[in-house]
Amino acid sequence: ATAFENDWVKASGLPQEATGFKVAIVGSGPAGLSAAWRLNQLGHQVTVYERSDRFGGLLMYGIPNMKLDKDVVQRRIDLMAELGVTFVANTEIGRDLSAEELAAQYDRVILATGASVPRDLKIPGRELTGVQFAVDYLTEATKDVLKHGKAATSKKLAGKHVIVIGGGDTGNDCIGSAIRQGAASVRQLEITPQLPLTRTDSNPWPEYPMTARTGYGQEEAAEVLQTQVTYHGVSTTAFIGAERGQLIAIETVSVDQQFQPIPGTEQVIKADLVLLAMGFVGAETQLFDAFGVREVYDDYTTNNERVLVAGDAKRGPSLVIWAIREGRLAAEKVDQALRSLVYQ
Repeated sequence: ATAFENDWVKASGLPQEATGFKVAIVGSGPAGLSAAWRLNQLGHQVTVYERSDRFGGLLMYGIPNMKLDKDVVQRRIDLMAELGVTFVANTEIGRDLSAEELAAQYDRVILATGASVPRDLKIPGRELTGVQFAVDYLTEATKDVLKHGKAATSKKLAGKHVIVIGGGDTGNDCIGSAIRQGAASVRQLEITPQLPLTRTDSNPWPEYPMTARTGYGQEEAAEVLQTQVTYHGVSTTAFIGAERGQLIAIETVSVDQQFQPIPGTEQVIKADLVLLAMGFVGAETQLFDAFGVREVYDDYTTNNERVLVAGDAKRGPSLVIWAIREGRLAAEKVDQALRSLVYQ
């Protein structure tokens, strides 16, 4: 906060002499914002296009407010706008503005749209109301907090039984959010076996420790509900609905270490809301196709010399810090290419 209060952040982002080049960035998540910040610093005219109603991508709608306060995200975006970056919301490239129109208006385009395609669970009953992708639920939860405040949303799931299928950060965020919305019960199902509490002989230091961890959401749910939250070695085989198409339960079966069903372990578990938190499979390909991008190279360039790709859209689902790094490096690649045009 001190750096913002003393304008040190602002001073670090002041643009150099204007180059006259225009760059469009599609997507305003960590990679897009990082690229926009760096390109603006370097003196280019930058416009960020975002299909959502707010900027920040995963930072705004993918990470819950209690984990990343949205005022922190908005503060940086407001400063970037003050420093000269143009932000355009509610605009989807390929629908509201064609790839051809964008390419005609800008010297370079960076695609930083993330790895936004979630992994689905295509089992009977998938179409029922109450079966949701985790990312859609988290987006809705953040929108509710921003619109109505934390107190107003604390009873949204009162009396409801919530099942989270999948682990990782997203699963934990769903558990933490459901608890804050007053869910009557929250249960997390993971198909993988539980990891050991300590390193095994086959997992020595300095390898990454393949050991069991308890996330903040799991800890909170266990404290609030006073019951077991996470169940390992469980596969969901069907969603069960009522006559009007509303989810009322799920069918599960325990699985062995080869993920094969164990006879006699079938269960029916009451559920009003199921959140699919099984990770992401990659980027949406329509935008790549629209720009004729068939290959993405290690240096963020593509077979289309005027289009670059950065962040999760390039590397697949990963960490925010990697997206920030890639956005910056892609920006510097753009700068290098544009400045070389001056000397040709």
